[in-house]
Amino acid sequence: MVIGLAVMALSCSPTTVEGSDELASADPAAEASPSPVTTATTALAIDTAATDRAAVERILQQLTLEEKVGQLLMPVLAGVQATDVGNAEAALNRQISGMDQPVDIVDAFNLGGVLYLEANVESAEQVREFSRDLQTVATDSNGLGLLVAVDQEGGRVNRITDQVTVFPAASDLAGDVDAVTEASYVTGQQLQRQGINVVLAPVADVVVPGRPGFIGDRSFGADPEIVAEMVSGSVNGLQQAGVAAAVKHWPGHGATGTDSHLRLPELDVDRTMWEERERPPFDAAIASDVAIVVVGHLAVPGLDDTGTPATLSEVIIDDLLRQEMGFDGVVMTDALNMGAVGQFDEGQIAVDAILAGADILLVPPDLAAAYESLIEAAESEVLGPDRLDESIGRILTLKQKLGLLPDLG
Repeated sequence: MVIGLAVMALSCSPTTVEGSDELASADPAAEASPSPVTTATTALAIDTAATDRAAVERILQQLTLEEKVGQLLMPVLAGVQATDVGNAEAALNRQISGMDQPVDIVDAFNLGGVLYLEANVESAEQVREFSRDLQTVATDSNGLGLLVAVDQEGGRVNRITDQVTVFPAASDLAGDVDAVTEASYVTGQQLQRQGINVVLAPVADVVVPGRPGFIGDRSFGADPEIVAEMVSGSVNGLQQAGVAAAVKHWPGHGATGTDSHLRLPELDVDRTMWEERERPPFDAAIASDVAIVVVGHLAVPGLDDTGTPATLSEVIIDDLLRQEMGFDGVVMTDALNMGAVGQFDEGQIAVDAILAGADILLVPPDLAAAYESLIEAAESEVLGPDRLDESIGRILTLKQKLGLLPDLG
């Protein structure tokens, strides 16, 4: 289906903001023109107050099942351009999708988003062109723009460095909320000019004093109140810059020593300790109207005594995050190709994550298997239409805030 012909200008278009050159300094506390980041809790700077739920509902009702399922998927596509990728990249794309070229994958699977890794990045101009070409394919296909995401935390986690300021690690900025907010604002502005509209940051994990574990300096520290204040500042900075912040790793990965890229960590805390230490930064992010919460791959028996990974736990996502804490934005899984969940069937894990309350599946290891399993689950009503539409409605609402929906007049 193609929704209309007039598509709004996407938020990934280059934007010039007065003072941004001065702000783009290696020193986030450097003197600069006044920043628009002035409030303690703000929503996305792009059209948040004007969210048109009726328009979202109209679009939702026009989507086919295949188009709805595609919106749930955010893979990594190999290559640095939309077409004519090299043989090695084409082979990687075939492995997950059966197709060689990113442009064909976006079109065939009705993709809702893509994630860039370092292998997708050569230069600022190349990333801009890649983003533009993928957006053109998506909007020509079904009228819906793509969520284009990247990990850009500062410190040691930065996928893009050309024409982007690399700020210090979270631990180095902790305690200075103005510096955190300014650094996040500058990061959001600079990435937006390269077609990025989702930043997988900030890290809301609280570390244990003397035991930084796997997260380490990516965390704002061991004091939950300080981490909460920094997380709020980062969310505000990013979203004032017009990109969606994706806070991670729910329900708190900082006190675990295990790398979830390799195997499943277990957070060994009772509910009381979790309330005191892990929860406050996520409460702060939600109070700041964070767009996305990323769920980590970790077992938390103190919250879900079955030991189910949080990514697949209805107790941790739906009961706790949504019902108890009141988060009504988009929930994204951590990358599903990580070792922590490697024992699960590649198609079934996609269905189970959505049933648990997730909305976007990040890096499904077999895109075709995930897509086909979700369609089969929807057709058999294992994944009921109401549950599917809940997720699609949240994704479309976010896309509307980012200017990624068609203007239906």
